[in-house]
Amino acid sequence: MTKRSTWQTPWSYREGWIVVGGLAILGIVWQAFFPSLKAQIPRWPGNLILGLLFISILLGIHFFSKKSAFHKWLSSVPAAVTSAAFYCGLAILMGIIPQHQQSPSLIINLTGLNQLTSSWLFALANVYFLSSLGLATLKRFIPFKLKNTGYILNHLGLWIALTAAALGSSDLQRLSMNCQEGQAEWRATNQRGQVIELPIAIELLNFSIDEYPPKLTLIDNETGKVVTEGKKNQYFSVAEAPFQLLSYKVEVEKLLGEAGLIGNRFERVNEIGSPPAAQLKVTHTKTGETTNGWVSSGSFRQQPYAFKISGEHSIVMLPPEPQKYQSAIRIFTQDGQQLETTLEVNKPFKLGGWKLYQLSYDTEMGKWSTLSVIELVRDPWIPAVYLGIFMLLAGTLFLFRDGTKKRKEQL
Repeated sequence: MTKRSTWQTPWSYREGWIVVGGLAILGIVWQAFFPSLKAQIPRWPGNLILGLLFISILLGIHFFSKKSAFHKWLSSVPAAVTSAAFYCGLAILMGIIPQHQQSPSLIINLTGLNQLTSSWLFALANVYFLSSLGLATLKRFIPFKLKNTGYILNHLGLWIALTAAALGSSDLQRLSMNCQEGQAEWRATNQRGQVIELPIAIELLNFSIDEYPPKLTLIDNETGKVVTEGKKNQYFSVAEAPFQLLSYKVEVEKLLGEAGLIGNRFERVNEIGSPPAAQLKVTHTKTGETTNGWVSSGSFRQQPYAFKISGEHSIVMLPPEPQKYQSAIRIFTQDGQQLETTLEVNKPFKLGGWKLYQLSYDTEMGKWSTLSVIELVRDPWIPAVYLGIFMLLAGTLFLFRDGTKKRKEQL
């Protein structure tokens, strides 16, 4: 049997990997020598025009070059496998290499591997994969046959989701707004630090935090480091008392949510910046010696207060961890409407194409923060992405049903 030469039709995996290698080299060289020419998708309506042009090219190839070797190969399994491997390989690199920041590696910075979504390498991989996927879908879609429904839904859904995500990347807005209590704010900053004026204004009415009970731990007086015993947890909540810290039994006799130091003891106070404090009874389990003292986590106004239980060890209180934080806000729209709502983490509020998220706060001030950081996200292409995902899932169900039916017929 005569051995097939490279580029002799029909093309196979060999040509597919050569194409992948060629595109990778082209993308890297282009990125290295022309770094200012980023592969950016134009904004609306430029991205829509680009998408329609891409669809027209695929339809033109399908209808007018259907018998060509190029069309047969690009819609074949080898092209699908190699293009998918190229695309997925870059997606994996995105998870390994930190994106949108300078890398200590000169090679990564030069080749744009730390800016993959705006690199020519990723753009070429996208075009290769979406072209192969699109032509393979058209091959089954036109002419339409009912038995191909699962395949069409599956592949067309994936194509729509990926294409919409790529085209919509230029229209995606992710902004951060710093809101102070009692002040209306309409300016936000994007990821490049640019100030953007919005069609809405937000006034922070109140910011609040629910905290977990503070934790206690044992430290070495000389090093200041936490004393550990193997891999056992040495951080205990005051709510878990009594508990054992190495050779010490710790009991909480008194717990104050907001306290101030008066002499050598803490008293309950109601002032901004008053940290929690606890009066402890510590018993050495081997000697039976008992000591009493106070411990406090401290705050931006008060220093932490440690309880020295021996010449070697002290007990300290860690600042309470936030359990839930939320912002009560008032929203002003351009048409004169006023809306009030409460933002919580992972519970966004939708308004006119925008999603408002509770992002952060002044961590130094803690629960006394009068600043709330709100993230505003607008992605007009997300419905198309969701449509593609829905079609993909529906196609998978069709394929699963057809596969089950065939296995039953073979039995």
